[in-house]
Amino acid sequence: MKRLLIPILILCPLMIFAQNEITDDIIIEQIERMIENSEEEIDFTELIETYWTICENKVNINDSEELIQLIDLHLVNIFIIENINKYRQDFGDFRMFDELSFVEGIDERTLITLEPLVCFGRDSPNKKTTLKDVFKYGKHQIQFQMEQCFNEKAGYKEQKYLGSPQKMFMRYNFSFSNNIEAGFAIEKDAGENLSDFMSFHVLLNDVRFIKTVALGDYQLSFGQGLTMASGLAFASTGGSLLRKSKKIGASKSANEARYLRGVATTLNYRKLDLTIFYSNKKVDANINEVDIHGKPLVVTALQQSGLHRTQSELDDKQAITQQLFGGNLSFRHNNFQIGYTIHKTILSCDLIPDPRLYNTFYFKGKSLVNQGVDFYYVMKKVAFYGEAAMSGNKAPAWLIGTTFQPAGYIDFTVLYRYYDKKYQNFYSNAFAASSGTRNEKGIYLSTSITFAPRWNLIATADFPQYDWIKTTAYAPSRTQGYNLQINHHINSKALFFIQLKYKKKEKNGSSGNTYMRSLIHEQKTILRFHITYPVGNDFTLKNRVEYHVLKNGTSCYLIYQDILYNPENQPFSLAFRYMLFNSPSGAVYAYENDILSSFSIGSFYHKGLRIYLLGKIKLFRKLAINTKIGCTIYDDVNEIGSGLEKIEGNVKTEGKLQLIWKL
Repeated sequence: MKRLLIPILILCPLMIFAQNEITDDIIIEQIERMIENSEEEIDFTELIETYWTICENKVNINDSEELIQLIDLHLVNIFIIENINKYRQDFGDFRMFDELSFVEGIDERTLITLEPLVCFGRDSPNKKTTLKDVFKYGKHQIQFQMEQCFNEKAGYKEQKYLGSPQKMFMRYNFSFSNNIEAGFAIEKDAGENLSDFMSFHVLLNDVRFIKTVALGDYQLSFGQGLTMASGLAFASTGGSLLRKSKKIGASKSANEARYLRGVATTLNYRKLDLTIFYSNKKVDANINEVDIHGKPLVVTALQQSGLHRTQSELDDKQAITQQLFGGNLSFRHNNFQIGYTIHKTILSCDLIPDPRLYNTFYFKGKSLVNQGVDFYYVMKKVAFYGEAAMSGNKAPAWLIGTTFQPAGYIDFTVLYRYYDKKYQNFYSNAFAASSGTRNEKGIYLSTSITFAPRWNLIATADFPQYDWIKTTAYAPSRTQGYNLQINHHINSKALFFIQLKYKKKEKNGSSGNTYMRSLIHEQKTILRFHITYPVGNDFTLKNRVEYHVLKNGTSCYLIYQDILYNPENQPFSLAFRYMLFNSPSGAVYAYENDILSSFSIGSFYHKGLRIYLLGKIKLFRKLAINTKIGCTIYDDVNEIGSGLEKIEGNVKTEGKLQLIWKL
């Protein structure tokens, strides 16, 4: 297929400047890293939602509780947060952004990162909130969106999918300051007959001695996420791995698996926090046996996809009930915190996984108890953090880490984790090289060095080992991963980085006999160049060149040009991408600009090109319309996808439409 040339803009000089996309790029880079390391398909919409919520409702830098959110985004390290709090204690609240430059450890690069995310409000503790204030100053938002692939997939052609090809989502959200939040969401996936998922939530903060109370759908996160973390967490690309997330948060995304439904509250008395929670929800499961009344007796797996397009998927819908209850008690004094978490999960029938070798140590039964102790201690230059957990079968899992900052321009992080192959937990999401917190041990090393103004070097190394087999390795295996990245914040609106990644892992060979498989070494080297820079006042350009080399000599590449048009004082913006890729083995990944609160990372195989156009316009000051159309054209295939998702031909086109009404 003949191609247009990549626009000559990819060769433009680096010293051309325009709009601020810097913090977006940092977040995008983290999610791309998580996609590349994940061994299963995960919906990361929840993380995008978290980031956009902070963008729209900026963090009050004079509120130490709100500042915690920046740690979980891995935009600043714990030492900067502690130095900000100390500065406020010594000199009072910040009144303007320039004051931040006087805080120890904050350099120009950090200021550039923080600028679009923080505000300088001050608390008014003596002012009582009245019901009249809630209705007068509360904010309403209604969001509706629809998306569709315009190609006919095999599932529709063969009449296996029961519903229409449109995916639809509607959400209402109400918020008042940081004290009250409530809303609901309804979703229908492509191929489903009816809207099959409805979520609702009410969240109250700082009501006398009640720190937080949640009703409906919510998320929990304690310590480092080893004993309890129902949601997802950003992965650091260097620096401290310490987590200090809010214990209770609202679940506002349409993720049909990673949420809790019921009630949770955190009570505060001086330096003690007590969180108690209860959840009762229906979950999808693969039914293996039923009783004479058709009720499940045995299921082989809990489903995470949330898809109910075919009759077999519909049979698994909300097959069993999952109850979860427990509590967390934590004590905090200055820069030290220690906490204890215990919870019990009860299923309405037995879970007995398929008798495959890699399932040997998976949970079997109806009930599971998890408990653990977590801590962190932050001194001026050193932070220690960790968590030790145990599941009902007495299998241990633990991690311990430290971050050392001898000077403001350099830090070192060391983390060791040991997750026993028998450790079992339905809601665990601690730091790991693979998906899940079981059957993994290893040491992680990283350093971040600001070696010149606006220049930063990040180096990481990870050495996970797996004592039991996995689906991809039918023997104990090892992995090595290295990452070297140089970032340069040219100014507040321009950034470029060069990244070199190397990964070597052991995996199954080509033998078809399960018991005769021998492990082979798979190696991959990735060289990535990315630049974001403005042109004039209205345009921002993003360029990426990425080259992969495998051990067998196979190479892959990805090249794209983004053109972002965001004119000042105008209610509309446009984003365009032209991308070429060639990936004969494996996949290459690229994050895409998308409609608000949506997640889009494409995985591209074979050889072809990808283009999309995203448009946003704001009408009547309250109504916004966002739309996107994208097209992927392959050179060397006659069909795209497989199974019921297969498309005949070499072109795939999809579109999205979103309406947002704010009051």
